[in-house]
Amino acid sequence: MKKPICFALSISIFLSGCAGRTANPVPAYLPGDENRSCEAYQAEIALLDADMQRIMPDTNKFGYNTVCAAAGVFTLGIGFVFMDLKDAEKTEWEAMRVRRNRLLVYAAEKGCDFGGKGLPDKILSLKEAKELVKKLEKEEQNKENLKP
Repeated sequence: MKKPICFALSISIFLSGCAGRTANPVPAYLPGDENRSCEAYQAEIALLDADMQRIMPDTNKFGYNTVCAAAGVFTLGIGFVFMDLKDAEKTEWEAMRVRRNRLLVYAAEKGCDFGGKGLPDKILSLKEAKELVKKLEKEEQNKENLKP
């Protein structure tokens, strides 16, 4: 009886090293970034925006990992094998955000207008966005408390 349990545990420990894929983040700076044309900035920022929207739903693995952990408890550890603990999508999204914001700085320095629309807004990091939401909620509560 002990041998199958030990075997299952050793296999699950071995396979836990495969808990997700390794991130492949884009570099924040590429040689020649500061010498690009406004059209090149606009095209790359649009490409980064599309890629960020594509991977955004995959950045939060909490629900998926919770289900896998619960399944792992009831299936002698098999569910633990399918957990994604490396947060590759979150790392890649953050690298794209940093690159996009850096390209916006270069475009602003060159005076790019992006077809009369002006420059797009800077994208906040997840931490900055959470802090902004908390601040806005606190301000809203203060307004509610001041009303008669």
